[in-house]
Amino acid sequence: MCGIFGSINTNSIQDIYKGLSRLEYRGYDSFGYAAALKGDKVDVVKGLGSVDKAAFDRCDKDYWATIGHVRWATNGEVTIDNAHPQKFENFYVVHNGVVENAPAHMLDTKWIANLLWLYKGNPKKVYENIEGDNAFVFLNSETGEVCCVAKGNKRLFITDNGYVSSDLHALSGFSDKASKLQNGFRVLGSVSPNQESSVPSNFAQSGPNRMFTEIWEQAELGEGVRHNFDCGVMDIIATGSSLYAAMFGAYFLEEQGISTRCIHASQASHYGLSDNVLAISQSGETKDIIGAVPDDFVCMTNTPDSMLYDMAYRKILLDAGPEYSVAATKTFTASCMKLCGLVEPMAKQINNLMKRSSVIKDIAKRIMGYDHFLFLGDRQNYPIALEGALKFKEVAYVHAEGMPASEMKHGPIALVDYKVPSLFVVTEDFRLETISNIKEIRSRRGFVVIITHDAICDKLEGLGDIVFSCKDTGEKYSQSLVCNVVLQLLAYYIAVGRGINPDKPKNLAKCVTV
Repeated sequence: MCGIFGSINTNSIQDIYKGLSRLEYRGYDSFGYAAALKGDKVDVVKGLGSVDKAAFDRCDKDYWATIGHVRWATNGEVTIDNAHPQKFENFYVVHNGVVENAPAHMLDTKWIANLLWLYKGNPKKVYENIEGDNAFVFLNSETGEVCCVAKGNKRLFITDNGYVSSDLHALSGFSDKASKLQNGFRVLGSVSPNQESSVPSNFAQSGPNRMFTEIWEQAELGEGVRHNFDCGVMDIIATGSSLYAAMFGAYFLEEQGISTRCIHASQASHYGLSDNVLAISQSGETKDIIGAVPDDFVCMTNTPDSMLYDMAYRKILLDAGPEYSVAATKTFTASCMKLCGLVEPMAKQINNLMKRSSVIKDIAKRIMGYDHFLFLGDRQNYPIALEGALKFKEVAYVHAEGMPASEMKHGPIALVDYKVPSLFVVTEDFRLETISNIKEIRSRRGFVVIITHDAICDKLEGLGDIVFSCKDTGEKYSQSLVCNVVLQLLAYYIAVGRGINPDKPKNLAKCVTV
């Protein structure tokens, strides 16, 4: 739930800044580092919020080792005191995970530092005595040793030239190879027995407004050739946006004769799973999914160096490219494309939306003042409604609920008035009942926004307070995904209009969503 970056290279402080900046999507509650000088002197710098370059620029000393951290709070409030590194005597610790058997009154990272002192810096003893999925790096100022430890589902990536990181991509430019540390420990600087992973040669800087950039990068997604699952029954395990992608793809798979169940990973133990299980996780590190999969399963992920990818007997890569914004955009669309076998059907239409982004921005301005929304859609547009509502919640901080259009009559209609807009996603195969649902809302002074496309726009004339029509794709599933891009943009523009950074929403980090 946090990011770790460390180095034993001389004058490495700017390397630490670069590495932590790349990991910030894993946590931006606080940051900090411990930098060791000759002797046993260690400079410790901590700060709240995003990584502050000034906190690194003022350091011009010759450090022989530095360990750094970006925090997402899971145990203990967001304070300078709780920021990492944590210290006990001569041990400085940066940590990712939750120590399940730590004392309730003590920050779990602080407890690790205490254990290191108790066991005289023996990583094996600490490894054996902590419970849960954890990774940590510690600096022993007396011995000059930096040691890396990983347990359970947590892992670290280590280079032979003395760098360690929570994520492989953060090592870009520091080395071309890294070994994967899992369920073990290693002194930083020692030669690894093997080199498992290639480090990306180029790191795409996240920068401001990354969500906006990644929305448009969906036009560049590659082939989504449908994989031959060769089965009559299939269970798909997922969470969050990946679950909604599974629900979307299930409509297509059912048309192909594959009976499909979409199961939230946390509930999978309550089901008798079929012999054919597909697990979808953009990160490949979702704990609920890792704990739910059987021995033999297929995984669909955007991360080939992930735990889920290693565990699966068959792997499907999303190939969406890095996604640094917290809210999933590219990976949701890529998952849908893979399940439905769509081959670049949306590029032209998404690029067309870019030319009309000012229109979508104007719609966002008109609905920006509302705090409650209903999202509605039929058939494959139902999971699109769920995903649209999720994006509004994640980045714009508004209450939003997604549901089938007809479900509006069973409770939500009681909420309908001029203060609660209803957003309908309507594509060519809509049911006539959807029209009835829209009229029913309008009769109760409800504000209606319709996202549709040119082929049926005339059938919806006069039904909505706002009607936005996309260009036609000629294929119903790709048409729904183009409509979803409109919902992504609305969430983005509302967030920015409210003064919210959509790349760093409160109470939500990338690792939390996965």
